[in-house]
Amino acid sequence: QVVPNDQDFGPAPPYTGPYTTPPHATQVQWDMWYTNMPSAWDVNLGNPSVKIAVIDTGYDANNIDICSKVVDSAVFDTGSGVQDTAANAQDDDGHGSNVSGIAASVTDNVTRYAGVGWNTDLMEVRVFKDPTPSNPNPAGASSQDIAAAIDWAIGHGARVINMSLGGPGSCDPGEQAAITNAVNNNIVVVVASGNGGSNVLDDPANCNGVIAVGASALDDTTNPSSPVEVPAGYSTYASGNAWGLVAPGGDPDMAQLSCGTVPLCDFLQWIVNNYSTTACCANSIPPNAGNHGILIAGTSMAAPHVAGVAALMISKDPGISPSQVANFLKSTARDICGGCSQEGAGRLDAAAALTATP
Repeated sequence: QVVPNDQDFGPAPPYTGPYTTPPHATQVQWDMWYTNMPSAWDVNLGNPSVKIAVIDTGYDANNIDICSKVVDSAVFDTGSGVQDTAANAQDDDGHGSNVSGIAASVTDNVTRYAGVGWNTDLMEVRVFKDPTPSNPNPAGASSQDIAAAIDWAIGHGARVINMSLGGPGSCDPGEQAAITNAVNNNIVVVVASGNGGSNVLDDPANCNGVIAVGASALDDTTNPSSPVEVPAGYSTYASGNAWGLVAPGGDPDMAQLSCGTVPLCDFLQWIVNNYSTTACCANSIPPNAGNHGILIAGTSMAAPHVAGVAALMISKDPGISPSQVANFLKSTARDICGGCSQEGAGRLDAAAALTATP
């Protein structure tokens, strides 16, 4: 196994003491352990030539765990699919920085968090308008901007695209055309399934050619020292098991949703990783809060685990196709609910997927 020295990576399970009994003074990236990342990194640590394009709210240029990984960026937030060349990709929301950190944070550098992709690089495409004091909740990204962002990523050398975004409705034709173009250019497209908890995938997770990713979680309410791994209750899915797979996204219970300060929060119910200094609630996790961490949950957090593993698979076999990546990810996934539809093919097993990759 390869275990990074990032200070909040934490030990392997089982978790006792400060991990399960308040005050929870010790953080842990349980998501990395449950997906067998240390064993996966023993197979491949990734290659900087493999770039993950994160289509989201941008990234924090002040976050030392993210900024040095970003090799290119763009903004498509006009609603019309036209690039906003006067804008920058600074993340004033925090969502994109968190997704980017999970996918490929600078790893093994003694700072706070590890990222799945280890040595792989990032490209950032902001498709959401920045929140402002007068407009703290701007409208979502338009389909035109999302499609244009995908096309930009194709033209700038991405091998993996992560979209932790979406909404109800059938697959948008423009998004489908762009996704098809990406897949035809040997790019793996990973999309969060949605947080509505229904059995109808969000758009663009329901588009052809994507790898849809739902969320798994740890239920530690009955036996904290031996939590049960389950599909998250909010995670959107589709009938059967062919729709995709799940990866850690967390599922905080009602008490955790109002846990307030970190000592009272149960890290096993959340995903902990990077955030943005210019977003609401930034620096909310001490100590060393200036390294911009946050506790968060959702299928948005699940998807970049899969995107990062896909990048490692491509690093191992640069000629692997998107369909082969999808097949290896699904065929090696672990059953966590007896084959229920909510888990799709199962929970991501990074080591097994890397081992299966030629």
